Amino acid sequence: MSGPPSPLIENYLREANFWHVANIGRGCKLDPKLISAFIER
Repeated sequence: MSGPPSPLIENYLREANFWHVANIGRGCKLDPKLISAFIER
């Protein structure tokens, strides 16, 4: 995935206080399992 994360993922990361992860992950493939783990917290 290149460019910014999808808006849906951005919202989840913001709500989970992991927005810095989305910023670090720009231009990188975000691991769906990792995102799921953050969402479940």
